[in-house]
Amino acid sequence: MKNYNIFYLAVCMLLISACADLDELAPNNSIPSDQAITNAASAQAAVNGIYDEVQDPTLVFDGWLALAQFFSDEANATGTFPTRLEFGNVNVFPANGTMAAVFSDLYDVINVANNVIALVPGVADPAFSDEQKADFVAQAKFLRAQCYFHLVTLWQDVPLILQPTVDVGEVLNVPTSSVDAIYTQIIEDFTEAANNLIADVGPTAASKQAANAFLARAALYQGRWSDAQTLAEGVLGDGFDLQTVPYLEDQIYSLGFTPTDGNNLNFFYGTSDVGGRYSIGPSDDIIFAYGPDDLRFAVSIDSTSSADPYCIKYPSFSAGSSGTATDPLFFIRHAEMVMIIAEAAAEQGDFATASTWINQVRGRAGLAPVTLDSGNFVDLILAEKFVEFAFEGPQRLIDLRRKGRAESTLGPIGYDACDDVWPLPQRDVDRNINLDQNDCCNC
Repeated sequence: MKNYNIFYLAVCMLLISACADLDELAPNNSIPSDQAITNAASAQAAVNGIYDEVQDPTLVFDGWLALAQFFSDEANATGTFPTRLEFGNVNVFPANGTMAAVFSDLYDVINVANNVIALVPGVADPAFSDEQKADFVAQAKFLRAQCYFHLVTLWQDVPLILQPTVDVGEVLNVPTSSVDAIYTQIIEDFTEAANNLIADVGPTAASKQAANAFLARAALYQGRWSDAQTLAEGVLGDGFDLQTVPYLEDQIYSLGFTPTDGNNLNFFYGTSDVGGRYSIGPSDDIIFAYGPDDLRFAVSIDSTSSADPYCIKYPSFSAGSSGTATDPLFFIRHAEMVMIIAEAAAEQGDFATASTWINQVRGRAGLAPVTLDSGNFVDLILAEKFVEFAFEGPQRLIDLRRKGRAESTLGPIGYDACDDVWPLPQRDVDRNINLDQNDCCNC
């Protein structure tokens, strides 16, 4: 658990400094911002520091992936950690330490990004061009928006912090902002990123394509169907055919790893038979959601090699628990843009277009085409996304919530209306006099 105190802030600033020494960061009442980013080299180090925070081990497994999967019909909490079992039982208490760590880690990313956004424009370095400065700020805004997107879709109203935290005391007592205000900031950040990023495509760093893909997702989640369709079509370009893109190479933006800066997702998803801890296992619902001819099953779940079925989307099992696996974490893929167009077109009554696009996904999976209509499109799109994006993030939970299907689908595992929003960490509520717990918490 990370506290918003001077020692945490000192470590955070160290991450973005190219030259600071830990011994020089004394616990004062504030941290001089001019020690952080002073030239092009330290600015690059600061941007690298944001990506490093995105790779925080707690975020990589619990934050970006597991907690939301436990909280749906996608996965079972098969380990022994009580805090994860709360998510598996759909009964999360505000004192849940794993949730609090994820919440803090998301704000760690945001704080480092805020430092880059605040300080890079004022750096006086002849070797640091205005174009490069704009690109660094755009990368920071992209990553800040990604974190707020994750926060708003799981916790809804959260504090919206847009300035670097360099002081202690009352300045930390930030109240929550509304979902609408947070989405407004997300859209502003991704729009500026799309305009100012140098990279057109990724896949393992911020790019114009990825920023526009997130904007398409945001428009879909807000029910702006025409905008969502237009944005997704722009991301894919004219004549796009998903069936020409191999399934596991389908990446618009992913979290990449190297052997020296790797992950241990294989350890958490793998069973003991392959050297894993097996903290998370496929639910019966996801196993049986794949049809007998669905090619995606063979690259998603192994149900025969071990006593228990396990996810194989992170297949570097030979790496064991060493944290050296290089399997990417898929943040956003071309297939999602295809499904956004299908859903947005269907919501606008254009079922011919919607059917054409969903059948690109089905065709790549070796499945027969379907015909969407007003009576079936919600169910068929939810079902297709369930198996297409299994174990890749919180999509299943978010989709069920936003389509009004969470209670009916997840009710048998204990889900009710209060579960549409997660509680704020009680630790944060206790130390922030301006932060109110949501009405549905298990206090």
